[in-house]
Amino acid sequence: MKPQCILMLVLLVIFAVHSKVNEAVSFPWGCASLSGVCRQGKCLPSELYFGPFGCGTGFQCCVSHFL
Repeated sequence: MKPQCILMLVLLVIFAVHSKVNEAVSFPWGCASLSGVCRQGKCLPSELYFGPFGCGTGFQCCVSHFL
């Protein structure tokens, strides 16, 4: 196997393990980059639901505005 393929495979494994260990960090599309708040349960009526991006288990990203 080529050294570049092995290096890429190792980097992907490290990234996968790191993302499982630290669920609150999702670079670059995390909740913080959207100026959102991680909430447990439901978003406020004035917020939009953006899924669990960048939030821990059981939490969801709620964004009040885009700009």
